[in-house]
Amino acid sequence: MKFGELTLEEFTKFVETRPEKNFFQTTMMKERLELDGIEVFLVGVKKKNKVVAASLIASTGHTFLGRKTYEAYKGFILDYHDEEVLKFMNDNVMEFLKNKNGLRLIIDPYIPAVSRDMDANVVDGVDNTSVKEFLYSLGYKNHDGAQVKWCYCLDINGKTSQELFDDFRSSTRNNINKTLTKYNLRLRTLKRDELGEFKKITSDTCDRRSFNDKSLKYYEEMYDCFKDDVTFKICELDCDAYIKQLKENNEILEQKVAELSDSSSNKKKKEVMRKDIVNNEKKIKEAETLKEENGDVIPLSAAMFILYGDEIVYLFSGSYAKYMNFCGQYRLQWEIIKYAADHGYKRYNFYGIQDVFDENGKDRGVYEFKKGFGGYVEELLGSFEISLTPLNDVYEFLRKIKRIFKK
Repeated sequence: MKFGELTLEEFTKFVETRPEKNFFQTTMMKERLELDGIEVFLVGVKKKNKVVAASLIASTGHTFLGRKTYEAYKGFILDYHDEEVLKFMNDNVMEFLKNKNGLRLIIDPYIPAVSRDMDANVVDGVDNTSVKEFLYSLGYKNHDGAQVKWCYCLDINGKTSQELFDDFRSSTRNNINKTLTKYNLRLRTLKRDELGEFKKITSDTCDRRSFNDKSLKYYEEMYDCFKDDVTFKICELDCDAYIKQLKENNEILEQKVAELSDSSSNKKKKEVMRKDIVNNEKKIKEAETLKEENGDVIPLSAAMFILYGDEIVYLFSGSYAKYMNFCGQYRLQWEIIKYAADHGYKRYNFYGIQDVFDENGKDRGVYEFKKGFGGYVEELLGSFEISLTPLNDVYEFLRKIKRIFKK
């Protein structure tokens, strides 16, 4: 076997054949990272002139006494059960990074730890415990990093959009139907010069939930580098169309009331219809006020999706809290899930969730929202780090001291 740097073509050709492929391990991501001045390498192992392992490895910006932390985001890309190849790849990556003033290496393989159901219960299927144990034997230890470990996913392989819709929770189906027949919400794909609108929505959401948002520059770079493999969608309320729909609904109701006789059997039906008419009139006034204060078209929610390999990843999103009753996020999810099913994708990845699944979980609402579409919890193998120099021990000691004083 032989280790070395790979060409863009060699890297892409191999990665696209592997089940571990993901958007972090792409030449598009390499391009985006390099726009920020980040040092990036594409390395791999060849066996009889055939690539059998590869990884994008980048410096993280964390340094200690001139030594750099490197990370293989969602890598390596290889068969983790082929211990010979894994060890050869790891040994050579370590030697390669030592010569690049490496301090430590972080990896977080894009493979599940075990199979789980929608309630996060372990079920029969995948069990990669042996992979984790082998990484420990190579010298790795658990890394407490920021990379996503818990995801929520929907298997769409071979299923029609209607079959998927039928499996949604009834409340989820009802909310989607409201966006289609009651609110007449519309979806648009944002152009590059419209990403500022996306950023406004995500910033509003992050401020409300005390998260750190990405910069507008980040979103623009993702748009530029991922091209057709990324899409930014926005869900909007067309006030005029909404008001028109409400008025038409009232006309239909008024006609039905007029056509019903005054018999005792129709009395209750008429009462219900008249209440609906009053409620619609109230909504018309509210919609007219919304239009007056916010304009003809009101942005409700927005989301960024990565379309790569066999899956679509729901990466970033936001919603204005004051418009949540219009269910914009439900419409966004349904449209992209339908697109994924209609275009042969095998999985829709809702991406990150908290790893606390009881009712006291911090983001229980987010988990329940995603769970409403069916699917399952995926626990990735985890994040691991390995030392590249004895200086890393000093670095770790100082970090522990710093944490103690912070308490």
